[in-house]
Formats: sequence, C-alpha cells, structure tokens
Amino acid sequence: MKAIISKYLLGAALVTGLWGCEKMGTLQKDPAAVYDGNPKLIFTGILLNMKDGPWNDVQRHNQYATQNNSYYYGQPYDWTTSGEGFSAYDRLRDVRQLLLESAKYGDVAKGYVPLARFVKAWFLVRATEMYGDIPMTDAIKGISEGNFTPKYDEQKEVYRYCLQLLDSVNTELTPLVAGNVKVEGDFYYKGDLAKWQKLVNSFRLRVLMSLSKRADDNADLKVKEQFAAIVSNPAKYPLILTNADNFQLLYNGNARDNNYPLWPADGIVIKRDNDNNLASTIVDILKRTSDPRLFVMALPTDSAKKSGDPAYATKFTSFRGGSVGMIQSDLKALATAGKLSNLNFDFWEVTPSGVPCIQLGAAEVNFIIAEAINRGWVSGDANAYYTAGIRANMAFYNVAAAAQDGFLSGPEVVYAGNTAIGLKQILEQKYVAFFQNSGRQAFYQNRRTGVPVFEVGPANKNAQMIPVRWKYPTSEYNANESNLKAALQRQFNGSDTQNDRMWLIK
Repeated sequence: MKAIISKYLLGAALVTGLWGCEKMGTLQKDPAAVYDGNPKLIFTGILLNMKDGPWNDVQRHNQYATQNNSYYYGQPYDWTTSGEGFSAYDRLRDVRQLLLESAKYGDVAKGYVPLARFVKAWFLVRATEMYGDIPMTDAIKGISEGNFTPKYDEQKEVYRYCLQLLDSVNTELTPLVAGNVKVEGDFYYKGDLAKWQKLVNSFRLRVLMSLSKRADDNADLKVKEQFAAIVSNPAKYPLILTNADNFQLLYNGNARDNNYPLWPADGIVIKRDNDNNLASTIVDILKRTSDPRLFVMALPTDSAKKSGDPAYATKFTSFRGGSVGMIQSDLKALATAGKLSNLNFDFWEVTPSGVPCIQLGAAEVNFIIAEAINRGWVSGDANAYYTAGIRANMAFYNVAAAAQDGFLSGPEVVYAGNTAIGLKQILEQKYVAFFQNSGRQAFYQNRRTGVPVFEVGPANKNAQMIPVRWKYPTSEYNANESNLKAALQRQFNGSDTQNDRMWLIK
C-alpha cells in the first residue's frame, strides 16, 4: 500500500514540476486560436467588413425602394438605435492588430501601415456620422491600458483628427506607390497602392463636403482650404475620376455565400417581385428628366404593358414608383393591380455575380467637385465635373453615348450655372448615381442639403419626420454609462433620440 501511495505522490510531483515550468497565461491560451496572424489575412477580414451592400433596409431609408407586404418592416422611420451598433470598434481592434502584426514582418508588410491608418479614419467617420460624439482618443485601450470606459470626443475633434490622418496617409503612400510596393489579401484593388491613394484622397473630399454646414463657422478646420489644396494639386493628391478606379465590391458567382444579394438561393430567377418596388422619390426624378437609366433599372408597369400601346416600353409614363409615405396595404393594392414598376431583373441578375456595388466611385467624386465649385470653394468648370459625373454613372448602366448626349441636352438637365438651381441639379444627379451604391450616403446627403425632398406620409411613425441620427447602442448604457451621459448632456441636453441634431448638421 505504501508503495502504491509513494508511486502516486511521485507521479503527482513530476506532473506538478512539469506544469510549473509553464506560465499560467500560456496554459490558458486557446490551442485552436491564432495568436500570430498574417497581415494579409487580417487585412482581408477588415475589407470584408468595409462593404455596404445593395437592396437592404439602408437603401430603403435612402428612398430607393419600397416594401408593400406587411409581413416586412416597411419604412416607418421609427428606428431608435442601429443593428450595426458600435461594430466600427471591432474593426478598429482589427486595425490595431494589423499594425502589430505588420511590425513583426518588417519591410515586407510596410504597405499595410498606411492602409490600416486609412481604415481607422474610415470607421471613425462611419461611427460619428451615425451617432455624433464618439470615443476616439481613449478607444481601443482596454488591453493595452486597461481603459474599458473611454471618454467621448466631440464630433468636431473626430473630424479634425480624421482629416489630419487622411492627409498623412496620402504622404505615406506616395513613396510606396513610387516604389511599386504591393499588398496581399486585397480583393478590391489587387494590392495596387496607387488606387488606394486615389481612394484616400477621394474619401477625404467626401468627408470635407459632409462638413459643408460647418465650413463657414469653424474656420480652424480649414474645410474649404483643404478641399482646394487637394483639387488644385492632382500630382500630390490623385483622385478617383474614372470608373476604372472605383472602390467597388465585385460579387462572386461561383460562391453561393458571395452571390449578388438578389440572386435566389435555388438559382431560379423569377424576374418578378410583388413585395418590393422602386420608390417614387427616385422614379419621379428619372421621369422628370427623361433619364434613360430608368429603362435599365426598372420595368414598365403591368397596366402600361396591357394598355395596347405598342411603344409602351419606351415611354416614361409607363413607369411608376411606390410612395415611401404610403401605408403598405395601399401600396399592395397598387402592386397587385399592376400599377407599380418592378425591378429589371435582366440587368440586376443577369448572372449570380449581378453588378458591382460601388462604395465610393468616380461619379460621386466628380459631383463633389462640381458642388464645391458651385459653392465657391474652388475655381473651375462645375459643368464639366457635373457632366463627367453623369457620364460615369450612365456608363455603369451601359447607356450608349448617343443616349447620354440626348439626356445631357434636356432642359431639366442642362446645367443652370453656379446658382441654387444648379446646386440642386448636381445633388439630384448625385442621388441618382448613389442608387443601390455607397451605403447611407444618399441619406446623409438629404440630411445635409434637403435634396432630394424625402417623402413622408401615413406610413411614417416618427411624427412625420425623417430621422437624422441613431440612438447610441444599448451596450454603451450598460458598460460606459457615465461617459455616454456626459456626451449626451454636451450634445443634446441629455436627450438621445433619432431626431436630435448633431454638430455636423446643426
């Protein structure tokens, strides 16, 4: 018996000795986890989360489409917070890890460093334009400094920092582009840093223009001066001005989980959707301007098809959008009667890959510059950029050059000069170009400028108002209440609703 006990104790001592050689932290590591990630894999993961897709609730909030089936949510504009929450900070943690891993690889991974910094600005802007003030200076310091309750930075300071960051990223990219440095894991630009540099500067123009309501009363931000410096020096600040440089997502027809969002799971395209229709907000603009893009985007109504008019398919009167403000039962009655236009599935679903989803493209950049000239921020020919923006988007829809020329000569489209009417023309055409592209940018443009006028009606459950922000995520009330409430008091006298106006748009 003694021998057995002694043998047991000896074995236990040996085991204890062996385990004692390792630190407890090492023993607690998950053996299935990856602790040293290749930068290219981290970068791919970040890029997957940068995209905004088409045909979703965001695009309905942009008033591009309607839902007429009461089974679905519709567009009552009664949201509070967003399902997206503070997911931007998940990406910022990924950015931190990308920088850490890139440092381990040295010069081989040096191209990732400025891209990581650009992505940081991208997601900080994404968060602040949704909510207002956000954590920035103290953010992502939970592991490094034990700060799990970061204070909120004022929105103005977030924009100041992001603009400075974007300028420095452009400077950092210049020698890398000259040296033909590439990065891996990039399914947008195939590692071409020259294209990334154009995106960085184009995004900076987007951010600067989003500050148009604050450009005159915040001289220290130098919004107009920064804009002019970029546009006047294309050698230093290259931009996305042609579709070849678009920052766009190409769907993969060979992978079911990456097919175009409209592509059916069984691969059988019905070419009809009785529950969704184009919205009158965009259809009415297209009809008023006799825009040939309408014939590509949508189909004539069934009632027009049955009218007996042999030329019905080529008449703008044959198209009708559903009013976003109309209650769903009335929309359903119109759709059932064949009086609303369906999508043109022969364009959107010609293959499982569908069409690219532009995140930031040439049409937008040209319109931004046209708007800046119209506003007097920079000198130049606004009409030239306005026209280039229209042509870039029409090329997306494969509109022939002759049809483009005819459209551009129309009385509603010929540029009215650097006037209020001319500005409205630029903004309306920019709105058309955003169709199913660029995430919430159409919504943000309406919030900033009022163009186009968004419809409200009986379906609106937000006191006949279009919201202007999102309430802060519930998780912040649970985990960072003190700092959140200080930010709310500073911004909205303690309120936190979708109708509170943030600094950006006051």
